[in-house]
Amino acid sequence: MSRRYNLFTAGLVYAGMFLQPAVAQSIELTGRLSLLGMATRAELGDAGYSASNQLLMADQQSLRLMLEDAGESSEWSVHMRAVRQNFIRYSAASVHSSDLFRYRKLSGNWQEYVTADRTTRSGYELDRAVYKHRFENVTFAVGRQPIDWGSGRFWQPLNVFGAFAPTDLDTDFKPGIDAAVFDWYPSAFSSLTLAYVPRSDVRHVTAGSSILHYRRQVGESSEIALLGGSVIGKGVAGGSFESEWQGIGWRIEGVHYKADNSAVFWIAGIDYQFEDGTLIAIEWYDNTGGVNSETMLATAQNDPRVVYGLQQHSGRRVLGMAANRDITPLLHGSYSLFISALQDNRQQLTTSLLHQLSLIYSVSNESDLLFSLLFANGKGLNLQSAPQSEFGHIPASATLRYRFYF
Repeated sequence: MSRRYNLFTAGLVYAGMFLQPAVAQSIELTGRLSLLGMATRAELGDAGYSASNQLLMADQQSLRLMLEDAGESSEWSVHMRAVRQNFIRYSAASVHSSDLFRYRKLSGNWQEYVTADRTTRSGYELDRAVYKHRFENVTFAVGRQPIDWGSGRFWQPLNVFGAFAPTDLDTDFKPGIDAAVFDWYPSAFSSLTLAYVPRSDVRHVTAGSSILHYRRQVGESSEIALLGGSVIGKGVAGGSFESEWQGIGWRIEGVHYKADNSAVFWIAGIDYQFEDGTLIAIEWYDNTGGVNSETMLATAQNDPRVVYGLQQHSGRRVLGMAANRDITPLLHGSYSLFISALQDNRQQLTTSLLHQLSLIYSVSNESDLLFSLLFANGKGLNLQSAPQSEFGHIPASATLRYRFYF
């Protein structure tokens, strides 16, 4: 074992020593069971298309066990996940943004079965293991924990350690990353956070990360946030401001990445809730690290930030719109539309669209059933299997999920 790994293991041992007094208190064990099935129809030009035109199918069963305890001045939390996944003629991404910020994955497969058109694997993952201690106006947390910043509805530039994609269906638990986090609360309406993330063993990561994040409420309905530091060796600085005007919420948020090719990633959005409860949200995405033309899309697909999900779109600009409403007391509906335009080889703008329609039915206080449709319009893959638009190559899919908490 390397010296770095021994030091990390020793840190976990010391953390366990701190946990001993809390064990004598009441410890809460909760869990979540999720059963998910998905079917995809890939047409000519879609990713995953074959001449047989068969359905692509996937199913997943996951169990999350959460062991937590909170005392007067300290608390700790451990989340373990067991997952079984089955893919039939379907290719799923195997890397995630959290991998870039985990010292070690601490996961493995109990079973992996691979054939020409089917992959089945079962495994485990330590998703959270964090100890937090509170002083008078200071808290210190160390271990695997989620860090969630930003005010955007679809995209959050200040979430420099990774964010959910706007089409993600499971957003209950943000994946934990290995970090030491120091929070200072100079007042009831402000906070200053210092986060340090050690270097991961992922091939693309050459340095650790350290970020300073400041948040403050301004007036009764406004909030400002500032951020600066280094993310895997690249300097980053940004901020956000959100407020409300005559019932319309609005926000602007952005960061600047300083690297060989500097980039600015910013969003601006508004939302409004009607008297019947319908919520409308509109948000504009602009990332100078993205591309403006179809011919550059293939190159963008190989960018590590795109591969790992830190840069969620290959193109530079995307417009997102969504409508959410409680149809009945037990049924919630939502519709999202994402629009991207790129220049073709004739220097003309061509547009691709991504639609997502979701219905969530509350079966009980502890469980719900979700049905979601995802489909796209636009240019698909070319003869070399390279994308010609942001969304046009995404095949239509239907997802059914049952979720139960205990």
